[in-house]
Amino acid sequence: MKMKLLAAGVMLAFSIGSNAMETTNPLLTPSKAPFGAPEFDKIKNEHYLPAFEVGIAEAKAEIDAIVANPEEPTFENTIEAMEFSGRTLNRVAGIFYNLMEANTNDQMQEMAEKITPMMTEFSMYVSLNDALFQRVKAVYEKKNELGLEQDQMKLLEDAYKSFVRGGANLTPEQKEKLKEFEKSVNNDKNYKKNKNFFEKLKSFFDDND
Repeated sequence: MKMKLLAAGVMLAFSIGSNAMETTNPLLTPSKAPFGAPEFDKIKNEHYLPAFEVGIAEAKAEIDAIVANPEEPTFENTIEAMEFSGRTLNRVAGIFYNLMEANTNDQMQEMAEKITPMMTEFSMYVSLNDALFQRVKAVYEKKNELGLEQDQMKLLEDAYKSFVRGGANLTPEQKEKLKEFEKSVNNDKNYKKNKNFFEKLKSFFDDND
């Protein structure tokens, strides 16, 4: 009983903390700018990392909900649900990485060293998630019986191929090796090459402004 109360208290504290963050972080609140464009005048560097953390946690919860669905896999509860998941993360990442290319600075590059491994880990969390892949595969194998529209068929086929190309059919041992390889891609040496690239790109545009 005490353990249940403690767990409930932790979840409540996390929920309160997340809600407070979302009310103060412009990356996590609806934009009031025309067409929902990012409010760049309100976004500060310190907003990015917390926004990524919230976005990844939210996206993982959405993926977990798809996997935990007790109903038979369908286009709607699996493929479509995946397509609509991770919206917060996609929005935050879109803003951050576009600014990294267009107007980078030292602080953003330092944050990228933390954020890039987080994004890689999340990508692997999805692409090597066997339970999720089995749901996608179940829908894919009966694709010709579902009466899908052309755009729906393409979405299904793209999702299935993405999993296969991402290593979903690998053995558990091969998946572990792939994870280690992906981690090595994000080591300091490789990141510094990208960092130098962004610095040179920014310098070029500054010189030709």
